[in-house]
Amino acid sequence: MPQIWKTELPLPDEATAEAFGAAVDGLVLGHAAFEIPDGAGPGGNPGSAKRWSLEFYTDGMPDWGFLGPRIALAAAECGIKEPKPHAAPLPEVDWVAENQKSFPPIRAGRFHVRQEFSTDRPPAGTVELIVNAGTAFGTGTHATTRGCLLMLDALLKRSRPVNALDLGCGTGILAMGLAWVTRRPVAASDIDPEAVRVAAENARLNRLGAYLRPVTAPGLRHPVLSRRAPYDLIIANILARPLVTLAPSITRATDGPVMLSGLLVEQEPMVLNAYRAQGLSLRDRRRIDGWSTLLLDR
Repeated sequence: MPQIWKTELPLPDEATAEAFGAAVDGLVLGHAAFEIPDGAGPGGNPGSAKRWSLEFYTDGMPDWGFLGPRIALAAAECGIKEPKPHAAPLPEVDWVAENQKSFPPIRAGRFHVRQEFSTDRPPAGTVELIVNAGTAFGTGTHATTRGCLLMLDALLKRSRPVNALDLGCGTGILAMGLAWVTRRPVAASDIDPEAVRVAAENARLNRLGAYLRPVTAPGLRHPVLSRRAPYDLIIANILARPLVTLAPSITRATDGPVMLSGLLVEQEPMVLNAYRAQGLSLRDRRRIDGWSTLLLDR
């Protein structure tokens, strides 16, 4: 079996990363764009950092005869110098064992999150959420998801939403936590159809399928989402720039609090200004490993 290779392209911003992802789409096994901190550029070379990196995977060494022209065209269309790729084969490892090490059970407030394969049992009095991550994002280990779970735990001690939305639901972990505690249907959506599939699968795994039926949608543009508005809680764990773009529509769709995550601490002012312009004020904030979770309300 050919070895899987990973290629990284350093890029200046999210829009450019998305454009390059579209350029290689269909020629690679998969691709994803990531925001990266300074000094952590492709290959781990200090000083080579850009704000974003596109990673894609190929079955064997990348075929630059096919990929090279696409990358060159994307660079020309974006008006940037053609990025220098960093390609290397992935090590041959036992991915099941590695996955188990990567996703140990975690505790965030009342929530105890474990992978389906884990035999760990939750402490008494906790809410157990079982996650089969698949290829979607959000297993409870990332700082943004943990921040949201901790914020949600605190919020649920004060009130019980009856009509909530998890926008950018990923694996559905936040929506499932809400549904488990409130025993109310929770609206959920993601722009990625694979995330929606995994979230629905996880809901069934946790016997919450009757409460959670996620839909594929960009932002709030879906009939199922618009019919249920206004919400008494919206959770959006996405990225800073989409949070800013969606500020007007998120604010219009709720008459209750808004929980925002997926942003770096240094991006807080940009996001807060966008929502303050819509009449919301900061009520609570949690910072974990350089990532921020914000709670806002009128």
